[in-house]
Amino acid sequence: SFEKLAGKPSVKVEWPVIMGAGGYLFSMYIVDDPTNPVAVVKDSIIDGCSVACTYLDDTNYKVEIKTLGNDKYNNKDAASVSEVTWSTLVPATTIPAGTDLNTYFENNPITSGKDVEVAYELEAGGSYTISGDLNLGVNNVQLRGNKVNHAKVTFTGSGAIVSSGGGMALKFIDFDCDVVSKGSFVKFGDVPEEIKGMNSYGIVTNPMIIQSCEIRNVRHYLVNINGKKYAIQNFIVRDCLIKFYQDAEIFNFNSNNSFVKDFELSSSTLSEASNGRFMRVAGGKGADVGWADCSMNFTSNTFYNISCDQEAFNSNVWNRQKNTVNLSKNIFYDSCKGEFNRRIVGGRTDNAKTCDNNCYWYKGGSGLEKEANGNYGDKSTSAYGVDPGFKDPANGDFTVRHSEVISHGSGDPRWLK
Repeated sequence: SFEKLAGKPSVKVEWPVIMGAGGYLFSMYIVDDPTNPVAVVKDSIIDGCSVACTYLDDTNYKVEIKTLGNDKYNNKDAASVSEVTWSTLVPATTIPAGTDLNTYFENNPITSGKDVEVAYELEAGGSYTISGDLNLGVNNVQLRGNKVNHAKVTFTGSGAIVSSGGGMALKFIDFDCDVVSKGSFVKFGDVPEEIKGMNSYGIVTNPMIIQSCEIRNVRHYLVNINGKKYAIQNFIVRDCLIKFYQDAEIFNFNSNNSFVKDFELSSSTLSEASNGRFMRVAGGKGADVGWADCSMNFTSNTFYNISCDQEAFNSNVWNRQKNTVNLSKNIFYDSCKGEFNRRIVGGRTDNAKTCDNNCYWYKGGSGLEKEANGNYGDKSTSAYGVDPGFKDPANGDFTVRHSEVISHGSGDPRWLK
């Protein structure tokens, strides 16, 4: 049996006692790629019937247990190893390759609501299309591909993935948005009555996650609040490759005082020509829906030619209240006018900003911020300005070759290996 331990990144693996055994030889592997198992624990002798191992989301495991003999009772080792597989993936309905997802969900409407996460899995390496707005409604939906061999989804019409506040997870999928010239990759639909709360906000309590996806050819918004009034508790972009050639904000939350309480962008690469601002916010505040504080976390990202000649934000301050901002181990290359930090905190005195090991390079020189106003800029002693020496950025290879960047561990981790 497998039991996730509350509050810990661990799972307890337990098995029945075998009377007279001298112990158990235990191994645990990650088998997301069955042809290349990765050992978590290898041939560990266990005196007991349980062991705690590392727990990872969205992961397939295999456990091998062999009962060991006991000389005292003249008992021999078991003749074979017992094998059990286990997965931390949410159980899912498989959608056949070659399917238009709009057609599939028209024929198989989602009715689960926001209180139960329902998952749909695309076949490994399969090709799919989105021909118009793919409306997930107020349901809590996970749409995922295969972790090792991503599914490919191509937009064939001017549409977007639409959520009306039930929660959303997009994982392990490669998207091509090339034909969506003036639309959005993700946008919000009308606010349903069932999630309306204080001050008529649509309150989104389930996470909105874009994880381990490659999103190519974003021409307009990556995420668009779409003129609606939402308070979003968590919005996460993690472990993604996103390529733009667009003319609008990447993240547009600029309407009806909409806001995100806790925003995370981590372990991702955002690249190519982007002429709009990085983000626009409407200046809403968590206190309007009963949330005491908020945060922004930018950790281990590579920004390449993103909003090169634009400031990072509009004039509104993020959430207009107590705000913790963390910028750690990022590379900003020809991005956000060399001043990414300038408008995140603004002049508020109740905000806290932590900057750690960020690299700045802008138009052939150090982009390290040296603003006179102490409220702005990266004033940490770990900030530095060097050219990362990307291997082949024109073809999407941002492997770092400058030793100082490597020693600081800055940027998307995939390019530091």
